Formats: sequence, structure tokens, C-alpha cells
Amino acid sequence: MEEKVTNFHFYFHDTISGNNPSAIVIAGPKDNSSFGTTRIADEPLTEGPEPTSKLIGKAQGIYSEAAQQELGLLMIFSYAFLEDKYNGSTLSVLGRNPVLHTVREMPIVGGTGLFRFARGQSHQQSHRGMKVPKVPISFIYSAFLTSTTIAMASVLTNFFNLLVLSTIFIITNGENSEWISETKLLGQMKEKVSHLHFYFHDTISGGKPSAKQIAGPKVPGFGTMMIADDPLTEGFELTSKLIGKAQGIYALAAQKELGLLMVLNYAFMEGKYNGSTLSLLGKNSVLHPIREMSIVGGTGLFRFARGYALAKTAWFNTKGDAVVEYNVTVLHY
Repeated sequence: MEEKVTNFHFYFHDTISGNNPSAIVIAGPKDNSSFGTTRIADEPLTEGPEPTSKLIGKAQGIYSEAAQQELGLLMIFSYAFLEDKYNGSTLSVLGRNPVLHTVREMPIVGGTGLFRFARGQSHQQSHRGMKVPKVPISFIYSAFLTSTTIAMASVLTNFFNLLVLSTIFIITNGENSEWISETKLLGQMKEKVSHLHFYFHDTISGGKPSAKQIAGPKVPGFGTMMIADDPLTEGFELTSKLIGKAQGIYALAAQKELGLLMVLNYAFMEGKYNGSTLSLLGKNSVLHPIREMSIVGGTGLFRFARGYALAKTAWFNTKGDAVVEYNVTVLHY
């Protein structure tokens, strides 16, 4: 398939205050902590920094506070474009956003229309005010099912009433407009395979749970939604070496079986993968001996990742606590 580069430049406006907020709280914890606070968002994407500048799309989705020891957000968004030939096309983002870090990276995990088969990653940097530097983002996608595209961009993400700049900057030739441009890309990137093995500790009981309910019926069942900040360890014991965290949400999404919707980011903290993440999205049929779920994206050393995770329950109790063994296989660059 023919490769090309697509460049974007736009601003993301997130407003949670005032009479017309673009994001509102829809779920959260029953205690006084912020862990688990979840907002639904319909954010304008504009060509310029002013809210009155040309509207080129909407960022629609949810973000949740999914970390207990830092301001770390689970981001689940679709960028729905409304302008030029990309009108009706979308890009999907699923990733982890540690807001207080200077630069954050999140995966592009899919797309529609002219962004079919999209995958890649974005780098975000928060700024107060209008003057912001450019930070790169890249993603790969296929246009019209016949050409693979790599795009380089920068996304500057500001939550809590801050402007977000998303800039893609590549030397281009071909079709251009104020907010997007295209060119052909030469060269190929080589993929490699990585295998990971670790244990996932999900604790919902006791004084310091790693997961808590944020939405759903009073009696746990269909529709119960949990926010999780679960340790990932090298061995079965919780006291074994901590290699990362599983941060995100899972929900009981089946009425006739114990079936979970899993939307998690595996944030690694050890060795050469320190700072890299994998994004998981899938169905977890808990009572099956082995369950398979999709790896849909990644960051750091797992950029452009795709693959699968095999989960096997190693231990559980009547309170709902569990230790799950994971074997993960990913293709990445």
C-alpha cells in the first residue's frame, strides 16, 4: 500500500465550568476522593485558538481519573471532523494521560472514513495561555482501504478550562488547507514482536482497594462500573516486584454471564519499558479458564502496537478480589 503523510493543526477547548460546559461529571466515587470521577465531553476542535474561530470538528468521549497517586486520566475519545474532505471521518484515542507530566503520549487506535485502519500515538503538553510549543504526534492509517498513511502532529492538551493545541508539522506537498495537509512518505518501518508475562492484582475489599465502583445499580450486577488502579507484578505475590499499573475501567456488560467490558491502560514502570504503555479493549468472560482480549495501541517502545492478551485467573476469593496471570503478545515498531 502507498504511504503518505497527513498533517493537522487545531485547538481543543475543554470547559467544565459556567452555564455551558463542554464536559460534565456522569459518574464518580461515593467517598470524597476524586479517584473515579468520570466526565462525558463534547469538545469543540477549532482551526485557531479562539472559541469563535472556524469549527473543524468535535472531540467526543469520556475521561476518568484512573490513578490514585497522581492526576492520571483514562482518555476514550473520538475526534469527529466536520470540514473539507475529512467531513464525516473520525480518529479514535484510547490512552493514559498523566496530566502533570510535561509531555504525555497517547495512542491513536482506530479511525473511520479516510482514516480507516488508523493506529499511532500523540504527544501532549499542557500550557496555560495562548503561546505553546509544538510537540510531535504520529499515526498510521489507510485511506480508502488502499493506501497506508503516517501522520506527524502535536497535541497540546489542557483540561480544566485550558486550551489545547493540536499541531501536525511535516514537510508537505500535495493537498493542503488551513488545518490539514498531505504528502507521500518514503521508507518503511519494521515491526517486531514482544512477549510479556505478569500478574494483575484486583482488590475491591478492605480499607485500601485498588478498584472501586463508580456507577451502576446499588446491588452489583449488570451495569456495575469499576475504576481500577491495579498493581502489575513480576510474580504471583503482591509483594513481588512491581512492574506497572493497570489503570482504567471495567464494567459488567453481560446479563446472562459474568462478562466484563475491559478498557485499561497498562502503564509500565520497570526496565527499558519504564514509561511505555499498552492499551487494552475487550470482553473478559471471567468464568472461562482462559480469556483473550485485544491490545489496540501503545506508547513509548510500544508505539503502533497491536496484539492480544491471554488472561487466566490464578486466585480469587468470595469478596471479589482476584489475581490474574497475563501473557501478552504485541507487534510494535
